[in-house]
Amino acid sequence: MKNLDRYKNISVLGAAGKMGSGILLLNVLHSAKMMHHPDYVGQVFVINAIDRSFEQLDGLNLYLKNQVLKWAEKNIVWLRKAYNNRPHLIDNKDIIDTFVFEALSLVKPSINIESAFQSSLVFEAIIEDETIKSDVLKQINDNNPNQPFFLSNTSSIPIEVLNTKAGLNGNIIGCHFYNPPAVQKLIEVIETENGNSELTQLVYGFGKQMGKVMVPSSDVAGFIGNGFFMRDILYAESQVTSLNNDMDLEQAIGTMDWVSRELLVRPMGIFQLVDYVGLDVCAFIMKVMNSHLKEELSSPLLNRFLEKGIKGGQNPDGSQKDGIFKYEKGVPIAIYNLDNDEYTSLTEYTAKIVDDLAVMTEGYSWKQLSRSKRTKQHLTDFFSHLSLEKGKGATMAKNYMMAMKEIGKKLQSDGVTESTEHVNTVMMNGFFHLYGPVNDFI
Repeated sequence: MKNLDRYKNISVLGAAGKMGSGILLLNVLHSAKMMHHPDYVGQVFVINAIDRSFEQLDGLNLYLKNQVLKWAEKNIVWLRKAYNNRPHLIDNKDIIDTFVFEALSLVKPSINIESAFQSSLVFEAIIEDETIKSDVLKQINDNNPNQPFFLSNTSSIPIEVLNTKAGLNGNIIGCHFYNPPAVQKLIEVIETENGNSELTQLVYGFGKQMGKVMVPSSDVAGFIGNGFFMRDILYAESQVTSLNNDMDLEQAIGTMDWVSRELLVRPMGIFQLVDYVGLDVCAFIMKVMNSHLKEELSSPLLNRFLEKGIKGGQNPDGSQKDGIFKYEKGVPIAIYNLDNDEYTSLTEYTAKIVDDLAVMTEGYSWKQLSRSKRTKQHLTDFFSHLSLEKGKGATMAKNYMMAMKEIGKKLQSDGVTESTEHVNTVMMNGFFHLYGPVNDFI
């Protein structure tokens, strides 16, 4: 079977989820474009959108329609060329409407795993549990005569574990999309030792067609992204513990969040990012990694919040749930006090934090520099200034940056990646950092 033929029947498992819906959208756009390839005009394409209930799948069509419409409006020049053999389609609106209709017609919602038994390509984006994942993949593989290729969106489970448990004979690859998949450029690609080279070729081809940045990672639990992120969390927590000797825990957390955001010029502070991902998700990823690594990764601080029912994460509409911080229109306004189980306004803490960590940051915020055409030069200027500062905040920031550099280097020395440049690429594209952790700024 030719690689491109595999796109004629696709299944997306967990299609109604946050990750699955984005992966489904990418496949809809990719297959809709393929329908206009000279070798496939007139042939039938099917994309099975599989999840546990029709209630979960209910809003999927509206999401897909809105996103495909946006894509079509931005790519009208390509669409006019693709439909130039249909002279009755003259107006842009008619062409766009036709494309949206044909693209959505590819999708077949289903609550039955049997729908995947004829697919040649299966994207898996279900719960991060190696037993559930491997059982589902094995069921499909054992009942599918087409020797399907499997692409797992796991963010932490070694691919060889799934391969072995499901008996897939190397026909599986890690394809770790970042949230949201349709927007985020990064995909981490994790091959097994004796994986299928045709599958690898297919994945990189798919990524190229969809304009993704593809980064290879070794098959080590957590891979590059979470391998770095989890250790980033634990470093920040160690600094919170130290600061807590001289200040309230809430101020210590707020301080480290401020330092990691303002002085490291990141889009979010480290604990706001934990809220965004979900405290329960971060704790679970550490647990998964622990079961496969010799190194012990655990967060007593996150566990304390979780014991209070503080989880963070996203609402169905994408808005931020309250977590370590309380949010108003996505902006942290208060911090949770573990002693009295109430949120305390950040205003009183912010004043103390800024006073104690007085470093010139005006004009050097992540938002400002991300829009600049001279980002690297501005970063060089900012960190040159920071390196000369002797205050507490500057020292904390410099120590933080050096710790992040060591984490990046250790991922290479531990064999998670061949190059620290891969670490930099993941953090810049998957986490929107303006620079990689392995750098010469400090």
